[in-house]
Amino acid sequence: MIRCWKSFLKKKMYKKTKLRNDLEFNKLMGNIIEVLRGVAVAQYFNLQSKVKSFDEYKMYMDNLFQMVNVDRFHHPFLETPASPNNFILITSDTGFLGKLNVSVVKTALGQCGSNDQFTILGKQGARYVGEHGLGHSFFPGIDDNISYSEVVKLRDHIIKEFLEKKLGGTVIIYPHFISFAVQKVQTFQVLPCRFLFPEAAKIKPSLSEDPRVLIEPSIKKVVHYLVKAWIGQLLYLVFWESKLSELAARVRHLEKSTTEIRDESRKMKSKYFRLLRQISDKNIREIFASRLALEKSR
Repeated sequence: MIRCWKSFLKKKMYKKTKLRNDLEFNKLMGNIIEVLRGVAVAQYFNLQSKVKSFDEYKMYMDNLFQMVNVDRFHHPFLETPASPNNFILITSDTGFLGKLNVSVVKTALGQCGSNDQFTILGKQGARYVGEHGLGHSFFPGIDDNISYSEVVKLRDHIIKEFLEKKLGGTVIIYPHFISFAVQKVQTFQVLPCRFLFPEAAKIKPSLSEDPRVLIEPSIKKVVHYLVKAWIGQLLYLVFWESKLSELAARVRHLEKSTTEIRDESRKMKSKYFRLLRQISDKNIREIFASRLALEKSR
C-alpha cells in the first residue's frame, strides 16, 4: 500500500513539475512572440508610410512608348524565340515566412521547363530551389531599407542574361501585396515586352513617323533605353510590394502563433489544476485511511 502510494505520488509530482515548467516556458515564448509581433507591426506601418506612387512616372513612360512604332522593327527585347526562360524569384530571409517562400518556389517549379534557369533573391528561396537540384544565380534578399542600387544590379543582370544567352523570356514571381490580410503570389512576364508598344493601327497618326518627332540616335537605342528604364521602375515597385507582403505575412503568422500558444497554455493549465486536484484527493484519502487504520489498531 505504501509503495503504491509512493509510486503514484512520484509520477504525479513529476507530471506536475513538467507541466509547471511547460507553462513557464509557454509564458516566456508568448512574451517574446508578442514583442516580435509589435516590432513587425511597427516595421510594416513605417514602410507603408514610405511607399511612393509611381503613377506619374508610369504616365510619362506610357507617353514615350506611344511615340515609337515597332511594328516593322526587330529587337531582342521584342522577340519570342523558342529558348529557355529565366525565372526571377523574390523570397525573404526574414523569419516566420517559410510558407510564403515555399509558395513562390512552388509556383515557379510548376511553370518551369527542364532547361529553364533561376535567379533567386533570398537565401531561403535559394535553399528550396537547391533542394530540387536546380542551378541558379543568387542575390541577397531585399533589405529593410530598399535601395535603388540593388534594383539596378538585378536589372542589369536580367538584361545581360537575356541578351547574352538569347533567352526566350524573363518571368518574375513575387508575393504581390493586395492588403494587410491578403498577399498573392504573382507571375509577371518582363521580357519580351512588345506589349509595351502600341500597334501601328492604334497610333493616330504614327508619332514615330511624324516629322515633328525626332528619334535619336536610333530607334534601336531608344527602345533599349526605354525598356531598361521600364524594367528598373518595375523591379523597384516589385521590391516595395514584396517587402510589404513579407512584413504583413510575418505579423499575421506571429498573431497566429500567439493565439496557438494561448490555447495550448489554457489546456496545460486545465491539466495542471486537474492534476493538483488528483494529488489532493489522493492525499485526503490516504490521511483518512491512515486514521481509520490507527483507530482500529488502538
